Amino acid sequence: MLRGSHPTLALSALTIAALATTVLAISFDAGAAPAGVTITTIVGAGDVLQPAQRLRPPAPENFPMQVTPRCMILDNFGDPRSGGRTHEGVDIMATLGQEVYAMADGTLTYQNVVGDGRAGTALSGNSWKLTSVGGGTYWFYAHLSNFAPGLAKGSTVFKGEVIGYVGDTGNPGTGNYHLHFEWHPGGGAAVNPLGLMTVPPQCSVV
Repeated sequence: MLRGSHPTLALSALTIAALATTVLAISFDAGAAPAGVTITTIVGAGDVLQPAQRLRPPAPENFPMQVTPRCMILDNFGDPRSGGRTHEGVDIMATLGQEVYAMADGTLTYQNVVGDGRAGTALSGNSWKLTSVGGGTYWFYAHLSNFAPGLAKGSTVFKGEVIGYVGDTGNPGTGNYHLHFEWHPGGGAAVNPLGLMTVPPQCSVV
């Protein structure tokens, strides 16, 4: 019972199973509100976070990864690689399992999965291609230990949503945990993503 509230007023929780969200509402033991009492919506269904979101800090703005316990960005865009390749992204050194976030609202348009037999997977390991709303700019996330539950190629995701977890799959070598991150503005050639990211103070750039 709320202090100073009407004797018949109680706070209840209505669980909407289909959305896996909780809506807080004011209900009355009697069928109608007492005279002079105004019912005000506290939270709408679309505004309530999922339980997992409520238990973790918000994703950093314009940054693709959880920044703790480790975040060290290697400014290695354009560095030479084997086979005449150049490095088309930057590597963000981290620990196993740190969360990886969608940089924008969009669609997961490509997925490499360890063991799928594709040549590209041998390099990138578990990886996502995220294409922005409207289909142009895309981001590539590689070497994930795993993908966020419930996501697959074709899934719609939102900026800041967890899409995977840092790992060492592909060619980094065992224990070399990091996120390989690429930015392709307009769907074209890769551009150094350091120009896109807002580097949090917890991260170093080397």
